[in-house]
Amino acid sequence: MSSNSLQLSTPVQRYKDPIALQAHRPLLLQIKERRSLSFSALWIFVFGINLVTSATMQLLPACLLLALVAGFSSARHAPQETHAYLDVNIDNVKKMILEYRPEEELEKSEDMMSDLAARMWHETIKHAESEPVTLDPIPGVATSLGLTELVKAVVAAGLAETLSGPGPFTVFGPSNEAFNNLPDWEKKAIKDVKVLADILKFHVLAGKVMSSDLSNDLVATTVEGKKLRVNLYKKKAGLVATAQCSPIDLNKVDNAASNGVIHVLNRVMFPPSGTIVEAVSKCPAFKTLTKAVQVAGLVDTLNGEGPFTLFAPTDKAFAKLPPGALDKLIANPTELAKVLTYHVVAGTLCSPGLESSTAKTVEGQDVKVVVSGAGVTVNNAKVIAPDASVTNGVVHGIDTVLLPPTFELP
Repeated sequence: MSSNSLQLSTPVQRYKDPIALQAHRPLLLQIKERRSLSFSALWIFVFGINLVTSATMQLLPACLLLALVAGFSSARHAPQETHAYLDVNIDNVKKMILEYRPEEELEKSEDMMSDLAARMWHETIKHAESEPVTLDPIPGVATSLGLTELVKAVVAAGLAETLSGPGPFTVFGPSNEAFNNLPDWEKKAIKDVKVLADILKFHVLAGKVMSSDLSNDLVATTVEGKKLRVNLYKKKAGLVATAQCSPIDLNKVDNAASNGVIHVLNRVMFPPSGTIVEAVSKCPAFKTLTKAVQVAGLVDTLNGEGPFTLFAPTDKAFAKLPPGALDKLIANPTELAKVLTYHVVAGTLCSPGLESSTAKTVEGQDVKVVVSGAGVTVNNAKVIAPDASVTNGVVHGIDTVLLPPTFELP
């Protein structure tokens, strides 16, 4: 059943056309057969005044209330097997039920009670439709969601007025725990208002993007013009969604605001520092890897569109190779390229989306991924620095160089 429909419980009979209500104001309607207590109560309500004396009139409202409650209660608790379920849509409702007879013909109608019930129902719907729905702008909705750390950060960065503007915006809002779990050096970094503002703007997309619009490897544009990558993973335990490898809380998505929508994140996102090659070359822990990529002629490949996942050996990982092995690899670019491409997997494999399995590398052979309470391992290497998001994928730092099964060190 589609998200913009709901179930209508009707007694036994099926109508020629399915009937429905508006998706944004779903109403659950249960209609009993004409002989049911609900219509009997309605009959009493319409004609009771003409059947009682003025003395009885004073007692009628309370009696009718009890009769109506009893009637609708009976309808609500009717045996389940006597009901059929239909999708409902407001246009078909108006076409089938609300095209009742003209006022002057009402009293002549053999279906007068059904027509009158339809009138009353129609008036109820019109009344509900006339009630305005007021939504707060994004900062107000963030407050109502309990995202107090995010709201404080938005105010500190001077973005409250912007995020209260017309928009529309899509905000990936980190939870309080996400802010509290930042490493000390990152907490220190975001005390700089400019740095904080840049990070927060990376959480904001121009336009309204609902969770149903997300797809794997979707690249969206932030308000600053930067690229943000969304990934979806179908794990045995269920669907996992990430934005820049930060888990999206799927129980807290599509929180509507007057100027957009908020999706709650379980980690703070940081803007990528470039492609795989650019990011690795900027990190002091990957000097050997940077040189090896250049020697093997893989710079253009790893600067390409991708996306790729690189399991990146640190300098300490290369130092664990047998004596002289690294120098021999550097002297043989073809063999070096085989080793390095065995560290690369096509696609974006963020750690929240990983589960124990195998993954085919660009070199052609598989690596074995094991996810446990102790962390993530790839073959015999431990992932020690996961989820460094880059513009063309993700980098995971590992503590051991991976060697293809059929490869022999020179």
